[in-house]
Amino acid sequence: MSRHQSYSSNMPPRFSRYSTTLKERLPESLYETQKTQGLRFNDIFLQLFCEKNSDGSKKLRFPGNELAQRFGDRMFPADVINICNFLKNHPEVTEVDLSYNPIEDEGLELLCHMTLKHSNGLEHLSLESCSIGYRGIKIFYLVAQEGYVNLKTLRLTGNANIGRQGGHLLALSLPYIQTLEYLDIGDTNQAVDSLDCIFQAVYYHPLKVLNVSRPIPPNNLLQVDHTNLANNISEMFRLNQTLVELHAQKCELDAHCVETMIEGLKQNRSLRFLDIGYNNICCVGVEFLSDWLKTRPDLLGLNIAGNNVKDYGGVALSFGMPFSKLRYLDISYNHIGNEGIIAILNTIKKPYMLRYFMLWGNNFNHPANEVIQRMMKSKVFEQDGIDVKIYCVDEVLYAARYTIDRYKHRYYGVTDYGCAVELKIKRNRLPKPDDKPRALVNFKHVDRYPAVEVPTLEEIQELRRKREAERQ
Repeated sequence: MSRHQSYSSNMPPRFSRYSTTLKERLPESLYETQKTQGLRFNDIFLQLFCEKNSDGSKKLRFPGNELAQRFGDRMFPADVINICNFLKNHPEVTEVDLSYNPIEDEGLELLCHMTLKHSNGLEHLSLESCSIGYRGIKIFYLVAQEGYVNLKTLRLTGNANIGRQGGHLLALSLPYIQTLEYLDIGDTNQAVDSLDCIFQAVYYHPLKVLNVSRPIPPNNLLQVDHTNLANNISEMFRLNQTLVELHAQKCELDAHCVETMIEGLKQNRSLRFLDIGYNNICCVGVEFLSDWLKTRPDLLGLNIAGNNVKDYGGVALSFGMPFSKLRYLDISYNHIGNEGIIAILNTIKKPYMLRYFMLWGNNFNHPANEVIQRMMKSKVFEQDGIDVKIYCVDEVLYAARYTIDRYKHRYYGVTDYGCAVELKIKRNRLPKPDDKPRALVNFKHVDRYPAVEVPTLEEIQELRRKREAERQ
């Protein structure tokens, strides 16, 4: 009997992890039976997948890609019944991650009726790539009207079946969830009209992080209406004064869209991270951004990767860098040569020092590598703050990729290893506002800079002795 079967008496047979989909592994009748019966995870089994937080709460991590590594299969829709019963018996569990499990609309409906429809302590919910469609979002909208949904995080990325109708219902749900701070609807096949409804719902909503990446055109013969999309984003910037991060990758934005968005950014005082990577803003769009940076906005992070930027755009960006407060800059996978890279590097030493700089994928060589090497020797850059590592061959400097950007790795929940690792109960230390040293870079899925100073065992013992002496 396998480890998985020892926790339950009604386990399905283990299938090869190299199989493609569940429907291909099972006949149609047996597939429907397994959808109904599920894997029947019990209480002890689920506790093994809980992470303990420093504030006493717990996080249930049950991603399907890790389950497939361990047991060769993923959750079924009926398994959500066991998850809901576990949440009812353990109110200290405030975060649930069910990503990459094909729970479908039936699973979300069970979660809504058994947990979200009643008083609950669930604050963070990740349903990334769970095969959820319009029908499941409709149930979520109806349950949100009951007033018991107190989510702070809702991640729905990768559920392509949500579509435009689901986007409209999500927009109608936002007024009933005033606690929501992080909404991710990237890669859910949204169109400009559904995003328009979502932006209007966000105008006066206390949302802090919004991801609207990869919308789709109305049909295969048209493109995304980026002009209307830019107007909606600009209006959202003007009216919403709580938004901290906006991610709008692969939205086909061009230079004129950037000019439109900046009109709203000029009246915004809350935005700290702007991610418009993998669009088509080119050099002219970067020039508009540079002119805006000269006005000293509060922006701390900027991602313009994969935007067909060349030397002219790099030089234009260098004119606005000395006046900015940027500490995170991503210009990777463009076409910037030595001239543009050196111009940007010469503006790094400014009152607000750049802490993370991603430039891999551009057309630079020995002259730019000399400047990078000199700046690293003078401690302007740390190796963990730049994504290239300089090495010398025959007195010529070359740059190798040095991976520091873990954003995509964490955003998509990629497993660290190609096989299942030893299962341990993890203990997380939650960040506090008064952590020392003060955070200079603190964005979602990005390493905090500088890292929190954790006291050593000797320091903790010394602090206890001082407290005991004060009591005496």
